[in-house]
Amino acid sequence: MTGPFSPFSRHTDERYGENRHPDLPWGYWMISDSDVPGQPPLIDEDGREWASVREAFWVGRLCLPSIHSRWANEIMEFMGSYLAIIDGRFVAAEERVADIFLGDRHLEQFFRAYLFAAGLLQESDGRPTAEGRAVLLMLVATRVREDIDDNVGLDWITATRTAASGPRRRAAADQVERRERAAALMAHRFATDMIGGEPVVKLIGLRITAEIPVRSTLWSMSWPTRDRFARDQFYPWLLERIDRWDDWSEMVTQDGARALTEHFMKLAFCDRFAGAQVDTEDGC
Repeated sequence: MTGPFSPFSRHTDERYGENRHPDLPWGYWMISDSDVPGQPPLIDEDGREWASVREAFWVGRLCLPSIHSRWANEIMEFMGSYLAIIDGRFVAAEERVADIFLGDRHLEQFFRAYLFAAGLLQESDGRPTAEGRAVLLMLVATRVREDIDDNVGLDWITATRTAASGPRRRAAADQVERRERAAALMAHRFATDMIGGEPVVKLIGLRITAEIPVRSTLWSMSWPTRDRFARDQFYPWLLERIDRWDDWSEMVTQDGARALTEHFMKLAFCDRFAGAQVDTEDGC
């Protein structure tokens, strides 16, 4: 990235707060050239027109290409969430890697290096610069409707670790909630949990003792922390087959936990072929 508006070509002795009000959102200096006050086009100090403050930041300040608007918006949401986490408290490198970047240390280092180079993080302590905090204020103030259900920060990052759009995620969450209400009444049911920091799905059964009925874990499967997305895909798959839960519980009782694990593996391949619409003579 080179040129007069490259984020990496600024003078090292130039500080955002010297020319901008450090407590106002980034882009507050732009003016509206519309007959309706506040509406686009927005004009910056160089006379360039922008359809939104986010576009001015993405293209004008960061010199990034005008790609699909949803992609740019989601990357800026991630950036805002990251800045909010770093601005709110000290976050150790190990925690940043594990929680925010799902264990990908190289991605975390690259993203921080980019924010350092863009002047949004301080090299001394890794906290947001005056401009970084102004960018955070702007990104919070300009969020779209489908993002506001999740708080800025780790909540949004965790909720959007999927290829699905906001409406699809909410529809899936509503479907899971409805099915969980029915599952709560069953003697044998699957549930999600976190054990030792790892995402888990477990099968809980009702065991009748001489004293009182006791619920116990009959079967469980865990994933590494970075693979929580896989667990969150497996659980709705189980909820879609709620009519099979009692039979699967009986399988564990009679043949052991390994039998159910092997059965799930067979079903996964059946689903894979069915999804690909592969013709087969043998039913699953």
